[in-house]
Amino acid sequence: MAIRLNYNPMSVLTHAALSRTDRQMSRVLQRMSSGERVQRTAEDPAAMVVANNVRYYRTGVDRVQSNADEAIAMLQTADAGMDQITLTLQKLRSLAVSGLSAATTDAKQNTALQAELEAGIRAITTMADGTAFGSTSLLNGSLRDNTLSTQALEHYKTLASDYTKLPGGMMDGATITINPASGSLGKSSTAQNFGAATPGSTVAIGAPETMVLTGPKGTATINIPAGATIDAVTAAINSNALLTGVTASYDATTGDLIAESSSYGNAALTVASSTLLTGGVVAAADQTIDITYIDGAGIPQTVTLTQDATSPGGLTFTNLLGGPEGVEPFTGFTPGAFSLTLLDTSTGTIGSTIPPAGLALEGTRQGTTAFQLGALSSQRVTVEIPDLRSGALGHSAGLAGSGFASLDDLLARTGPPAYAGAFVAGNAAETLALIDAALDEVNRARGVTGALQSSTVERVRESLSVSSINLREFESLLRDVDMAQESAEYARVQVMMQAATAMLAQANQVPQTVLQLLK
Repeated sequence: MAIRLNYNPMSVLTHAALSRTDRQMSRVLQRMSSGERVQRTAEDPAAMVVANNVRYYRTGVDRVQSNADEAIAMLQTADAGMDQITLTLQKLRSLAVSGLSAATTDAKQNTALQAELEAGIRAITTMADGTAFGSTSLLNGSLRDNTLSTQALEHYKTLASDYTKLPGGMMDGATITINPASGSLGKSSTAQNFGAATPGSTVAIGAPETMVLTGPKGTATINIPAGATIDAVTAAINSNALLTGVTASYDATTGDLIAESSSYGNAALTVASSTLLTGGVVAAADQTIDITYIDGAGIPQTVTLTQDATSPGGLTFTNLLGGPEGVEPFTGFTPGAFSLTLLDTSTGTIGSTIPPAGLALEGTRQGTTAFQLGALSSQRVTVEIPDLRSGALGHSAGLAGSGFASLDDLLARTGPPAYAGAFVAGNAAETLALIDAALDEVNRARGVTGALQSSTVERVRESLSVSSINLREFESLLRDVDMAQESAEYARVQVMMQAATAMLAQANQVPQTVLQLLK
C-alpha cells in the first residue's frame, strides 16, 4: 500500500460520498418541511408541468363557483322583482273585474278605478326600471338584446330594440338582416378659396372680423383680427371645436379653407360672417338603412332606419315610421323601435366619408349577456329576461290593431288623440284581456328564469364543487410529499450520513502512519 502525505485518496472519495449524502439530506429536509414533493421543475419536469396546468384550471374553477353564486343572487333578485310585478298585476286584474260590472258601477267609481289602474301601471314600470343587480338593470329589456355577426361588427356597433315599441315582438333566435346604407355618410361643410397661398399668408380683410359659427354642439363667436393669417383662422375655428362641433383645415395646394361639422349627416352648420366662409353651407344627406327581422308571429318585417344627425357623431339610425300599416294603430313596430349605431370607419380627416357596407350583414335575436360558468372561455350561459315595463306587457293579447298594444294604452292621455282612460272610456274588457296577457308574459319570464337557476346554474355550481375537490386531489398526488415514505428516506440518509462522517474520520487518520515510518 502506497502511503502519501500530500494526497489522501481515501479521504477525498469519502468526502465526496459525504457531500452527496448531505445534498440528499438537504432535499429530504426541504420536502418534509414544505410538504411538497416537487419544488423545482428540474426534480420532475413532467410532474411540475402537469401540476401547474391543473392548478391554473382549478383556480378558474374556484372563481367560477363564485360566479355561480353571484348568478344565483342575480336571478333571485330578478325573480323578486317579477314577483312584485305579478302581485301588482293581480291587483289590477281585480280592478278590471270590478270595472266589467257596469250594472253596479257609476262614473265616479270608474274614475276612482282609473286612478288606481294608472298608479299600478306606472308602478310596474318603476319596479322594472328599479330592479337591478349592481349597475345591471334586470327587467327593463337590457338583458334582451341582439347579437351582431363578426362581419357586422366591422361596420356596426350595436343594434338595439325597444320592446315597448314592438307590439309584434321579435322571434328569438331569428336572423336580422342589415342591408347596406343608401349611400356614403358625409358631413355638412362650407369652404372658401384663397388661391394657392402658402401657410402663413394673411387673410385679405382690412378690418377685424367677427364670425359666429354654429355647429351640432353649439355656437361660438370667433374674433379674427385684421391681417390674420390663414393658419390663425383655421386654429381659431379648431380651438372652439369642443363647443361648436366644427373643425377646419386649410389646403395650401388648392387654397381651400374648409370648415366641417363633426357629425355625419345633415347636422347644424351655419356661418355668420361678412368676409370669411361666406360661400354657403353644403348640407350632407341623411342616409337610410333597411333591416329585416322576424316578428313574434313568424312574419318577416322590413323597417327603414333613417340617420339621426343629432345623435353622437351622427352615427345612429332609427325608424321614423311605424308599421307594417301605413297609419296608426301599428301592430308590428312604432317609431323609434330600432336603433342601429355605426362605427366610424373613415380616416377622420376633413372631407372623409363612411362608405356603406358592401353587402347585407346579419345579426341574431339572441342576447349577448352571459354567465361565465366554466374555467374555459367557451363555457358561458346566456341569460335573457324580457322587458317587463308596462309598455312592453300585454302584446300577446293581440289587441294592437284596436289601439291597445300594451298596458300603457290603458292610461289617460291628452292626445292626439285624446283618451279618457280605459275604465272611463268603457274599455274594461280590453283592460282585463291586456292584464291577463301581461300575467302570462310575466309568468313565462319567471319560468324561464327559474329553470335557468335550478337546472343550469345550481347544477353547474354543484358540479364545480366536485370538480374542485377532484382537481385538488390530483394536484396533491403530483405535487405533495408522502410523509411516511419521506420519513423512511430521512432515516436512511441520516444513517448514511453518520456512516460517511465516521469513515471520513478514519480516512483522515491514514497520513498519520507516516509518523511511524519516520521514527
